[in-house]
Amino acid sequence: MTRSFALCFFLGLIVAATVDSARAQGGVGSIKTVHFDIQYQAGVSDDEARRVADYLESDYEYLSKKLGMDFGKTPEVRLYDSGSKYIAETRQTRSSRGATFQRGILHLQPVKMLEERKELEQTLSFELASALLENAALKGCPRWLRESFAVYHSGEMSDLSPPIGVKLQYFSDLDQDIQQYPDPPKRDDVHYVLGTTMRFFVEQFEAEKAFSVFKAFDGTTSLEDVFKNIFGQEFPEIERAWAKYILSASESFKKKKDG
Repeated sequence: MTRSFALCFFLGLIVAATVDSARAQGGVGSIKTVHFDIQYQAGVSDDEARRVADYLESDYEYLSKKLGMDFGKTPEVRLYDSGSKYIAETRQTRSSRGATFQRGILHLQPVKMLEERKELEQTLSFELASALLENAALKGCPRWLRESFAVYHSGEMSDLSPPIGVKLQYFSDLDQDIQQYPDPPKRDDVHYVLGTTMRFFVEQFEAEKAFSVFKAFDGTTSLEDVFKNIFGQEFPEIERAWAKYILSASESFKKKKDG
């Protein structure tokens, strides 16, 4: 899960040997690390850019080992010095997401804004996990499963509470909810269920199997067969157990709150 920036600096990591930081003509800076090409605008300080670089390298090291996956191509990371520039470049109507991964580029809101909201690490962890699972997406891994891991990995669950009266029957309902509720507060409800979904797989089948499922997608094997091969159970059986788990988690939270 999320580790502090202090750990990143302590590790000294991969970045130290390969960082090439410079203010290019026009006030734009760049940092090249082992796994990232980071470009940052004039209003972003070198220190802010390095903090992002250090965290991304540290989190990537953790994720690539856990998932057994890596990037096919070095992703570009763009750090913006204003919210309006971030929104314009990512073609969003509002800045409800602190970062977004689009076409091989990770776009990040101003670091200061994210740090003020205490969301920088969560935001980077979520988007990095999403970016690393892009290859799995191309090979048939559904969005709900990828985002379930991203929410779980980001540590966001500690800040969320279950939606009232949640009743789900099929995994496919999650993809529908993701599309239907792109922004908070309903998005928070969706993220709670997504994070709880990955927690279900971890508790039911242990973390090693739960995380290995992403690498099992090969572009030809169906989701149902991937689950059967990895988890040793038929898909409908897993789905029923998951629906029961989600309902139980919601009811348990409500009892604690009311009690």
